Amino acid sequence: MTEKQKIEVPEYIDNRRPVSVKSMGNIKQITISDRQNTGATIKPISGKEYMIVATGEIREITHHAHDRTENVRNLEKTMRNLRDLINTNVTPYNIKRVRFLTLTYRENMQDAQKLYTDYRDFNKRLKRYIQKEYGLSYEYIVCVEAQGRGAFHLHVIAIFSKPPPFIENTVLADIWRHGFVSIKSLDSNIDNIGAYLTAYLSDLDIESGVPLSHDLLQGEIREVQTEQAENKHVIKGARLKLLPVGLNIYRCSRGIKKPFVEKMSYGDALEEISSTGYKKVHESAVKIKDSERDFSSTYISQIYKKHINTEFRCNGSDKKTENSKKKKSEKKNIT
Repeated sequence: MTEKQKIEVPEYIDNRRPVSVKSMGNIKQITISDRQNTGATIKPISGKEYMIVATGEIREITHHAHDRTENVRNLEKTMRNLRDLINTNVTPYNIKRVRFLTLTYRENMQDAQKLYTDYRDFNKRLKRYIQKEYGLSYEYIVCVEAQGRGAFHLHVIAIFSKPPPFIENTVLADIWRHGFVSIKSLDSNIDNIGAYLTAYLSDLDIESGVPLSHDLLQGEIREVQTEQAENKHVIKGARLKLLPVGLNIYRCSRGIKKPFVEKMSYGDALEEISSTGYKKVHESAVKIKDSERDFSSTYISQIYKKHINTEFRCNGSDKKTENSKKKKSEKKNIT
């Protein structure tokens, strides 16, 4: 069983320590791993058995995950990969060229194969339309979301070659052919677009009407603010647990850039990051222990950004603060 525990970030880190630096658009992440492995790594033998390498002991795989709640580690990794992919391709420098589409079904559609077949056909039709009408092209990241009733719908991050013109929802619905469609631009004041969108896709509003099972309630409950400056409570990551095992949560086009990872010393990483105008905005540390694999490691993560807007939160614009300042200004003018 894997245990994860948050710990204090050490005050001193040796500049000679090896680190990895991940570059994602206007964000860089330094990761430091203090790996302590006593040798009992595993090697899969078949779909039913695996071997402890250090001892040669053969063990049986007790079960496969029947739903997403049983595979939290893979789920967390998938969402981290999606967040990093979005941050690499959607930045403050190109956000005016980005549109966020939502594709829904009229019926309660729960066929995973049909889902991506329908999207593939829609993408072909939309590319032809965009090229013919506006002479534009785009790259995309498409993600699946599950509604409470089990129905699928899709969210598409479309990154155009230049700022696209306004396109009516009805026009896109005719191209989609399966239900309601919406398209909108993204708020340029959101610093961490990847964190914002992955939270949008994965967090479950407690008042959404979805029956809250014991497994769904295991997630962390947080209070967040909507774009309308209203507070609501969500369960972190719970919406993803409604998706069936084996379904690819996201896909992307060939032109989507992947995060770039380099290995270097901590001192060299700090020098490179500071010389290019990045500032540290967050750091954390966690200790992970897997008793079955006889493995433990401490991970330190430091996040650095360019183009930081301090008036806005990572999970969306702080409309409440903005509206409050506006009201105070109006009141002062009246008096």
